This record gives sequence, C-alpha cells and structure tokens, in this order.
Amino acid sequence: MIKKFTDFEKFKEAAKEHNITSDLDSLYDLDIVFYEDYDEDYMIISLPSVDASLPNQILILSKDFNLAYCSETKKRYQKIKLSKIKKKKYQASTLLSYEVISSALDSYFTELNTIKRKVRKLHDAPDIDEVEKSSKRNMEVRDIAEDVLRLCIEAEDEEFKYVNIDVIPYEFDILLVRARHLVDRMKGVRREIDVLRTKCDINETRKLNKRIELLTKIMAVLTVVSLVISVPNTVATIFGIPAVSALFSFDFIMELTIISAIIAVGLSYFYVREVL
Repeated sequence: MIKKFTDFEKFKEAAKEHNITSDLDSLYDLDIVFYEDYDEDYMIISLPSVDASLPNQILILSKDFNLAYCSETKKRYQKIKLSKIKKKKYQASTLLSYEVISSALDSYFTELNTIKRKVRKLHDAPDIDEVEKSSKRNMEVRDIAEDVLRLCIEAEDEEFKYVNIDVIPYEFDILLVRARHLVDRMKGVRREIDVLRTKCDINETRKLNKRIELLTKIMAVLTVVSLVISVPNTVATIFGIPAVSALFSFDFIMELTIISAIIAVGLSYFYVREVL
C-alpha cells in the first residue's frame, strides 16, 4: 500500500493510524538527510528541499504500508513501466523510495544549475561577497547531495530493510550514477569558486597597488609644493631679520630669494621625474 500526501497534518494523522510515534514535526524543515529504522517495524527517510517553496520529502516505509509527504504541484514523480518491475519482496516501499529520491535529485540538479549560472556571471565581474554566498549555497547543497549518495550506496549494499534494489536493479544503478554525478559536478563548482576567489584577490591587489601609486603621486606633489614654498620662505625669513637685512640691499635680497625659488623648482622637477 502506498499513500502520498501534500497536506502535512493529514500525513501525520495517517502515521498515527499506523502507530507511528516518531516526532515528524522535527523533520518538516530539517536541513539534512535523515534516515533511521525503528524497532524493525518501520523506517523513516527525510530528504531536505533546496527550494524554499517546496516542503521536505518524508517517507515512512514498512512491510504493510508506505506513506510519503511531498509536493507534486510542480513536478510529477518519474514513473516506472510495470514491465520493468520485478515482483520481489518490499516492492511497494522500493518503488516509492526510488520515485521520491529520483525527484529529490532532480530538484538538486536544478539548484546546481542555478548556482552555476550565478558563478559564471561572476567571472565577468568578480565580487568576493557574491562569491562567498555562492560558495556557501554550493556547500549546503553538496552536503545534502553527498548524504543522498551515501543513502543510495547503503541501499545498494542492502542495508535498508524496506528497500530491495532487486525490484528495479537497472533503475537503482542509474539513480546511484546520477547521485555520484551530482556530487562530482558540485565539486567542480567548488573548484570554479576557488578560481573566482583567486580572481578577487588579484583584483583587490591591483586596486591596492593603484591606491598606493596614487598616494605616492599625491605625496610627491605635496613634497614639491612644500619644497617650492619653504626654500624661498626660509631665505626671506633670514633676511627679514633687521640685523641681517641692514647689511644687504633690498635688490640683493630679492635676487637671492628668486634664485632660491628657481633652485627649489629645479630640484622639485628632478624629484618628480624620478618618482612619477
């Protein structure tokens, strides 16, 4: 028996009817993959949603009944032709597990493509804040994908009591390959993000070098201005002392001041040429 629910309250009511006492509310928005056997009577699997508009998918598997809380509003689960199904033990629970895990992988691939589009745009204009956001999101989805991969591997190793891959061996092989492919692609995105981080570091270094260069030019200009002003002022100040100015004529003092100004400008010119 398989029952699917899009209403969480009805899902919990159906679980109570089958004496399920586990805390299903804690799985509603759990952000990690969860799966556990309960006294060999039933098994619960919770697959987190990466789409904020969709709920987590929760499965309750057993020998006699199988319940699923999930949303079919956007995408129908992939159906398997009856001719491909082998009549084996735990047929219903295996089919339900395959359908829900396959649907979850579809949503994770969709989120991966969204992350990749954002990362590709960042190559044109690297921004470290946006890069870190993409990195964080990729890491979150990658952790989920790796957990789903482990779940598929454990199912293949027959560690799940209510999942028998002999019912649909080929489809489960494909499911495992897709899970591995998803994890590999997310690792590829992580490497691409590392390249973006390097680009951001290079850009920041270039900006810093430009700022240092601009600051050097500003300091050079200020030094020139200071030199041009201070040398004539110093000369004029010396000859502005009454005891000194009385010994020299006004014309001589002016000539000396002008000459000192010319020397200061000349020195400033050679300084600026060396610096700039």
